[in-house]
Amino acid sequence: MISLFILIAIVFGAFYLLRWFLNTPAETISAMLRKSLWLLLGLLLIMLAISGKLNIIFAFIGSAIPLIAKYLPTILRLLGLIKTIKSTQQDQASKPPISRTAMDRQQALDILNLKTQASKQEIISAHKRLIQKLHPDKGGSEHLAQQINQAKELLLKDHEH
Repeated sequence: MISLFILIAIVFGAFYLLRWFLNTPAETISAMLRKSLWLLLGLLLIMLAISGKLNIIFAFIGSAIPLIAKYLPTILRLLGLIKTIKSTQQDQASKPPISRTAMDRQQALDILNLKTQASKQEIISAHKRLIQKLHPDKGGSEHLAQQINQAKELLLKDHEH
């Protein structure tokens, strides 16, 4: 009989959680999951400490130290790369979008950060410098890469005439 009550409580609890999950914004769910995981981790550590099995955690940490030491430079480099990507995306978001309509010469000069009388070599080197920073394979935007390429083509076409 008790197992029937437990089963009913589990079914109602699952139904309530499902309704809450479907009706709650993603940010709130994310925050609640983080808090719940930290609480669960804390309770697990307390339980291990009370039962005298906390030495398993210390053994795991001790065995992980060589791996952490080996991969720490790579992890730090990746974190730096992530910060660079985020700052590039924030810079792109703060700048007004460049229209996809026909680009004029002044817009192309502004994109490549060149002066009015830029030589062919200056155009090519400015394009190369920017495309290396903002190429989609390097974490840049495809839209910006298209704008940079379009600016180069326009300026080189104008330069030929």
